[in-house]
Amino acid sequence: MKPKILLLHGFLGSIQQMEPLAECLKDRFQVYMYDLPGHHGKSFPEEKFTFTTLQQHLYEYIKEFQLNGCMVFGYELGGYLALTLEAKKSGTFDSIFTWGTDFDWSHQKVQTYRQLFAADKIEMQDSLLADKLNLLHFPSDWKEICKETLNLIDYTQKHPLSESDIDNISCKVRIALGDQEEHITIEESAHFYRQLPQGSLLVLPQTKHNLEELNLNLFKDELIRFSETV
Repeated sequence: MKPKILLLHGFLGSIQQMEPLAECLKDRFQVYMYDLPGHHGKSFPEEKFTFTTLQQHLYEYIKEFQLNGCMVFGYELGGYLALTLEAKKSGTFDSIFTWGTDFDWSHQKVQTYRQLFAADKIEMQDSLLADKLNLLHFPSDWKEICKETLNLIDYTQKHPLSESDIDNISCKVRIALGDQEEHITIEESAHFYRQLPQGSLLVLPQTKHNLEELNLNLFKDELIRFSETV
């Protein structure tokens, strides 16, 4: 039987951005994809976005589809969410592979995200992106997703993963990024992986941040190789 893998999307994204990767992986894995609350037309939770809220919703999905103990691939926000859930409920995942996930919650980095995810700035400066987000998340309000995402970032700046949280992530974790990453440094990724009980670091050559620009066959090989080391 094929092993199960759960794909978690990134900031302002949805399972749509994961579909090319899912198609590439389906001959080796049973592939599951999860939309965060409020995204891709899903209803918003009653509570504000925090990782505690998102963990609860994701864990319900894991229980519903019997995914406890699966491998998880998390892009950006999805990678951090997987790590926080594993820290809270150790043993939820067999292994975690993150791509382009940020571990720097400094004031400077948070201000950068405030510029990137401000709905009014997107609407004024990038109408194509605004239209894309509207179509992607309809009937949910994409501006509300931006607002809740910024709330989540503010929350995380005040409540990042602690040393005890990281110590509780006992499964194997691969922190991966490209050498042409625009937002995250190799140094901060290396600093984080060294704190993990079973962490490793992967830097892909001639590779940028966006999932859509990845060499999927190369990436598939890395995911298979990682799954076989567990």
